[in-house]
Amino acid sequence: MSQFDTKPFYVGNYRHRLDAKNRVTIPSKWRFRGDDADIYLAWAHPDGFVAVYPPAKVEIFREKIKDIPDSDPRGQKILRHLFGRAHQFGCDRQGRVKIPDDLVKRTGLTKDVTLVGQGETFNLWSAQRYEVVDKEEFDLMAAMRDFGI
Repeated sequence: MSQFDTKPFYVGNYRHRLDAKNRVTIPSKWRFRGDDADIYLAWAHPDGFVAVYPPAKVEIFREKIKDIPDSDPRGQKILRHLFGRAHQFGCDRQGRVKIPDDLVKRTGLTKDVTLVGQGETFNLWSAQRYEVVDKEEFDLMAAMRDFGI
């Protein structure tokens, strides 16, 4: 298995519809062998979208949190708020993921959903909300300079 089989790069945005069971199709370019297991980790982001993390990012989280002691109240609160409200899912044979009702409600997802690539991760937005956010003023050149691009 090559690195391209397990490490997709999430770019672009795609508009799809949630079906009656709250399933949405993941773009074929974003799928990989083994994505049918419960490997994606997702939670409602405070900015109103579903943040979705593939296995490579989940492993990074595991490394970052493994040394948070039970005696660290702030660390335990962070874990509770992130992982206590997180969900895991995988793709079915048609490349769809079922978005749990809790995430749909907490993020205001509607029938029309926009999947937005973030490079290492992707987000699920209500299409209507994403249209508003996407029109916000943003200085891409300044941001690129800040990142050294």
